[in-house]
Amino acid sequence: MSRIDHHQPHYPDQVGQFKKSYHLEMVADRSRTSAVFRALRHVLHPESVFCELGCGTGIFSTFAAKYARKVYAVEIDPETARVAAANIAASPYADRIKLIRGDACNVELPEKVDVIFCEMMSIWAVDEPQIPVFNSAFVRMLKPGGIFLPLRIVNLVEVGFYNFRFEEIEIRAAIPLFTGISPAAMMTESRVASRLEFSLPVSPDLSCEVELPVLVEGWANCARLTSIVQMGPGIVFSGSDSLMPPTVVPLEEDVQLRPGDRVLFQASVQAHSDLGKATFRARVIENG
Repeated sequence: MSRIDHHQPHYPDQVGQFKKSYHLEMVADRSRTSAVFRALRHVLHPESVFCELGCGTGIFSTFAAKYARKVYAVEIDPETARVAAANIAASPYADRIKLIRGDACNVELPEKVDVIFCEMMSIWAVDEPQIPVFNSAFVRMLKPGGIFLPLRIVNLVEVGFYNFRFEEIEIRAAIPLFTGISPAAMMTESRVASRLEFSLPVSPDLSCEVELPVLVEGWANCARLTSIVQMGPGIVFSGSDSLMPPTVVPLEEDVQLRPGDRVLFQASVQAHSDLGKATFRARVIENG
């Protein structure tokens, strides 16, 4: 099984299931966990009521219980919830934590909460259900003036070249740039494709058009997608091998670029869908 499969959740009947080995990888990823820990410390106080949607094996819910009065930990996957239950039971703050088996989009909490944390994130918020879960929770679960973490996600794009051809074969596919994967050569400046602000409902339509100044000459056949996460006030996460690494996606058609050109990048993509089935195009709109 490849790393790409390892990081890809399975959604039979919309139930997200990651293997335990991936949960272990995520927990061991210090760049990820330290950003979340700092965000939680920043926003929680002794009277806070906190909810984590998709608590996994429980690392962030048990951490939040040190700083909050009450914690609701929601997990849909039964096997993962069993691991979380054991970890919660072993916590010195177990009496503050209530584990709830259920779907984050429709689970009912006993009360509205001050802070919601949901890390159902993927590059550009495409594969994972971050946006539909947020839209549901924002209305049903969050107190007026409450905080949803992460605060925002900024999606960036560049166009360039990736080697999809080897000898006589070509495989054009989206690929996360994990450590050890060949990098892409970028040929344009990076630009903001979209900003997802988790303080108001977010559109699930992530389609966009972005003009990109061309820097070097050559044929472009891909775009590189990057997401910058405002995990909490003053706390930024920009991807790692376990979560949201920059990702190369093939363009539908190659395009020849020259310095001074401007290229129009177009993406047709929906939240909580399949990045591999999205369409990405680029065309020159101005010659230097």
